[in-house]
Amino acid sequence: MNAPAEPAAPNAALEIGGIDPRNLRPLPPVRASSADEVTRAVRTAREAQPKWQELAFADRARLLELAAKRLLAERDEGLAIVRREVGKTPADALFTEALGPLDALKGWRKVIEQAPVGSVSLSPLAFPKKSARIELVPRGVVGIIAPWNFPVAGLYRSVFPALLLGNAIVVKPSERSPRSSGWFLRILSEVLPPGTVNVVFGDGSVGQALLAEDIDACVFTGSSKVGEAVERVCFERGIACSAEMGGNDAAIVLADADLARTTAGIVQWALQNAGQACGAVEVVYADSRIAEQLVARLTDACRRLKRPTPAEGIGSYAPLAFQAQLDKVLGQLGEARARGAVVETGGAADGLFLPPTVLSGCTPDMDIVREETFGPVIPVVSVDGPAEAVRHVNAGKYGLTASLWTKDVQRAQRLAERLEVGVVTVNNHAFTGAIPELPWSGRRASGRGIANSAWSLPVFARPKAIVVDNSEAPEPFWVPYDSDLEELGHLLAEAQLGKLTRAYKIPLLLRKRVKAVKAFFGMA
Repeated sequence: MNAPAEPAAPNAALEIGGIDPRNLRPLPPVRASSADEVTRAVRTAREAQPKWQELAFADRARLLELAAKRLLAERDEGLAIVRREVGKTPADALFTEALGPLDALKGWRKVIEQAPVGSVSLSPLAFPKKSARIELVPRGVVGIIAPWNFPVAGLYRSVFPALLLGNAIVVKPSERSPRSSGWFLRILSEVLPPGTVNVVFGDGSVGQALLAEDIDACVFTGSSKVGEAVERVCFERGIACSAEMGGNDAAIVLADADLARTTAGIVQWALQNAGQACGAVEVVYADSRIAEQLVARLTDACRRLKRPTPAEGIGSYAPLAFQAQLDKVLGQLGEARARGAVVETGGAADGLFLPPTVLSGCTPDMDIVREETFGPVIPVVSVDGPAEAVRHVNAGKYGLTASLWTKDVQRAQRLAERLEVGVVTVNNHAFTGAIPELPWSGRRASGRGIANSAWSLPVFARPKAIVVDNSEAPEPFWVPYDSDLEELGHLLAEAQLGKLTRAYKIPLLLRKRVKAVKAFFGMA
């Protein structure tokens, strides 16, 4: 998506199509929102937001909890939509998209309740008779441009904190997954006050139209190219922005790693959702002493994973969500083969299904190693120890997450400090993205946005300091200025430096100065 000064008008006649990735059958179309509908959605949110903000935090949380419980209760309906639209396996869809709303909401409530707000302790000597507190004030209307790869769960980290803090929202789901995200948002809108939750459908032009409307903040999740355009628009408009972009996450396997468990972990996090996750394992840097063994284990495991059966849908790997994504992965595979990589298993697609694919003999300059793949491919690069692997990760285009696999946890923690990424996990990978209490952020082309944790709250709310002075007397440093005030200032500076020989004069000068200010202004 580009960011022209005048965004392209959404085409109301456009229908969002799509196919079921499992069988290539067309899905019922969804009508794209017109420019007028985008405007109305934002205006509706603007009108509804003050009443939502007026509710106590506990009341907002209670309503959202009701919605989360309804999402859980009606999960079968949502799961069926998710599977038809993006092709996830039943188990993957259940665990990643359906089981999380209540836990996520409780986590976000805890994050917000523990935010640094409330009364502030002020020094009674420096600030006599003064009190202060900090409040979090909602931004107002938050626009959310959502991803397709986790069309329900990908909304928890923006929708829940935005609403808990008292904002109204306008969400544009990906044109790849309007039905799944739309199901989630419909249930929320049916539980919450009218106008609090709004949705517009369409492609990038609708996202541009939303950015051009009267919103106060934007949360974007998607590619680096589009995210950078979103950031520019938000900066020019002076609105808060959090953009989470791509990733090319590495698993670094040390020579002493438990290879059985490491293999299981890498296979899980490389192939979940067909590898279509920003935090997926997309490259493995293996110590040369165990690289061959690891490749053999990865190959054996991936060969034994089963494709879902047409009748029951039970299986351990999913299709890619759409043809363009498969074409990208196959292009990277072809480039790697041409440059000497060996396909140990997989590599040939059937429809949108690409079996789990393991590549050996990869080098850091291959596209499949350097670029984000977003597919069920595990390229293995043999390295001369972890130091070389760390250098490759830090020299990479992205910097979202990485994992270290070793029995020496202390060594891993030292290596973690050297990795220039947002999240490092030792002996596991990626699961932290579902924990509201932990920040999820990146470096370089992975973006500057922060999802999860109190570090993400500024995009949804701004801090307001409220200070009350209960003093009846004026401050001794107020005008009119005189020699007593200058002497007082020098004595205070000496006291801070520990020079206390003349400190006895400070209270005398303070009283003298207060009298002088009172006399000047005619105060009693």
